Amino acid sequence: MSPAVRSWLLLGVTLLLGICLGVLGGGALQERRLARVNDIRRPGGFTEHVQAVIQPTDSQWARIRPLVEATAMQNAGMRRMHDSAMRSALDSLRAAINPMLDDRQRERLARFVLGRPGGPPLRRDRDGRPRDGRPPRADDDRDRPPPP
Repeated sequence: MSPAVRSWLLLGVTLLLGICLGVLGGGALQERRLARVNDIRRPGGFTEHVQAVIQPTDSQWARIRPLVEATAMQNAGMRRMHDSAMRSALDSLRAAINPMLDDRQRERLARFVLGRPGGPPLRRDRDGRPRDGRPPRADDDRDRPPPP
């Protein structure tokens, strides 16, 4: 094999390896960020996170904790309002475009809106509960394999 061919081959292998590492590394970083956000969103997660960040003394924590918990409740309320507004907007979209869709398209849109196969995946914690804190529904897709 000539040195030029060997050089091009080495360059190509290096490029492919870099692409693979970039894709895998980016996915791992994204998953870690999502896990951290979901951990903060769980009940008590925000309070624990703030406590871990500021590392207060016991006497400081006694004074700070009610303020942090009040903020956590306020954040949860805003998240519920936001989720409700998003659901309402998606319902309005479905109502507006439903007459223009065939049955299969309506089904795929319904799955997308509910976060089921055909739409974004429904992430679960170790106990099988959806990561957004909702209890599992009887009609959820726990036993179904993820879509290809």
